[in-house]
Amino acid sequence: MKSKILYLLTVLFIFSLTGCSSAGKKTLSMAYNAPAKRVIETGLPVLEEYQFNRKFWEKDPSLWSADAKTQESIRDSLGWQSVYDWTLERVDEITAFANAAKQDFDHCVVMGMGGSSLAPDVFRQVFGKQEGYPELMILDTTNPDSIAAVRAQINPARTLFIFASKSGGTQEPASQFAYFYREVEQSGVVRAGKNFVAITDEGTPLAKLGEEKHFRKVFINRSDIGGRFSALSYFGMVPAAVMGVDVKQVLALAQAEAKKMGVSAPVDKNIGLNLGVYMGTEVTAFNRSKMTLLLPEKISALGAWLEQLLSESAGKNGTGIVPVIETVADSGFVYPKDHFFVRMDYLGADNVLLEQEENRLGAQGFDTFTISMARPEQIGALFLVWEIATVASCAQLHLNPFDNPDSSLSKKFTKQILAQKKPVLPSLRISRALQPGLPKDSFVGKNLYPVLQEGDYVAILSYLNPTAEVKNQLNVLRQKIRQKTGHPVMLEYGPRYLHSMNQLYKGGENRGVFLVLVSNPLQDVPVPQEAYTFKQLMHAQALGDFQALDEKDRRAVWIYWEDNSLPEETRLKELIDTF
Repeated sequence: MKSKILYLLTVLFIFSLTGCSSAGKKTLSMAYNAPAKRVIETGLPVLEEYQFNRKFWEKDPSLWSADAKTQESIRDSLGWQSVYDWTLERVDEITAFANAAKQDFDHCVVMGMGGSSLAPDVFRQVFGKQEGYPELMILDTTNPDSIAAVRAQINPARTLFIFASKSGGTQEPASQFAYFYREVEQSGVVRAGKNFVAITDEGTPLAKLGEEKHFRKVFINRSDIGGRFSALSYFGMVPAAVMGVDVKQVLALAQAEAKKMGVSAPVDKNIGLNLGVYMGTEVTAFNRSKMTLLLPEKISALGAWLEQLLSESAGKNGTGIVPVIETVADSGFVYPKDHFFVRMDYLGADNVLLEQEENRLGAQGFDTFTISMARPEQIGALFLVWEIATVASCAQLHLNPFDNPDSSLSKKFTKQILAQKKPVLPSLRISRALQPGLPKDSFVGKNLYPVLQEGDYVAILSYLNPTAEVKNQLNVLRQKIRQKTGHPVMLEYGPRYLHSMNQLYKGGENRGVFLVLVSNPLQDVPVPQEAYTFKQLMHAQALGDFQALDEKDRRAVWIYWEDNSLPEETRLKELIDTF
């Protein structure tokens, strides 16, 4: 009898330990080295003087602007702050919709740009294909080869298309909708609208379109949430639920994390505040603007989401935080002194090399900050932490994190180019800011090296079809430039980056040198009811963005391969050889 009691007590003891351990994993955790601690200790008094935590939760816009009109606009942009509560009230509606949809569809294609696509892409990667639910696919491109590849993978009659746009008039998903709506009709579906869902704000053209075309569902989001802060609203939760994610748990864990960052919460438990102080103080007090994020490959999609959040919020007025995403440790690279580091520890198991890299950097005196995520469902909490950290850093930088003053220039030039019947696409073009340092009519990659100055970064802006081979060669190019110059190199895919890094590239500190790489796709795809095709749209966006970079006095090189008789990866190899 005693042995049985002892056994039961032992089981209960182990269970209690397990329960405590599990409870402890409900929220995220943070750690930082001694140099980073000094940075945080330097910056905390500043935010305490601003009364940041109190004013933030009271939605006081004076944290970011003293202008009355701007403050009014900011008040209308803070709905994301507790949107997990709003979405939880609607989570049964979301899950009921997802459970019904899984009976009719094998795939779900999200048609959106920026905040409408990047959070769903993180869910797609973190959770993967869920048994019994549609496979989630993200379509945030105008490259006709990419669009044709998606078309080849799906049966339109068995595919749910989510048209996501806050404004309801975003050109890229609107063009994708026109194409795939026709494809669904031609597949034999009698009421094609039942294969479509809209996520948008109230009163938008998309909301009206959804009614006219009898969409399966129109989700009306809160209008006081900007795209880059919309991950925990319908824009993130509906695609996640459709692919089978337990969004109720994701939202509940975000809600639990919010309590750790509330007005009365201890500062040492507030990850968002500490991370925000860390980022903002690095720029304002120590003149370090390059934040390198060490990110496990398993959650590499988080990098693009963070790029948008940070670049659009804290990349303006000639200053900002430059996010540099690294998923592969490179112990041979010597980072410039204007870098600081954040490492994401995801599930612990796949982070050995990145942890070693963090330790190496710490031993060299670099500031390092680590956020640990113990389970996939904490991704919503992680979104919230980064959102709060971003607006906290913007308070220190005296920036309004909710506007995009420089992001519309590319759109203006794109529209002008589309209006031309036969726009000329040069094979090579050098921006005016680079012409004194580079030959005007020829370009050899290594010629770019002398024009780089201390504090610069290089950004490869690729409009190529991102196949595995092309991605591999682009990364080879990135690493070669990085090793040869000692400067950070970013890799972006167009036109997606126009909805993420665009604001930083045009409005941040003029430290970027840009390589715009464009090709002639192997095929073209029509855009029904429009005077342009997807190839024409993509080319107009690429050239329009180069013109915007030129207009903003940025240093940029345009390279266009009209001859498509050779694969794009072969063209890249030829370019790599010149560096």
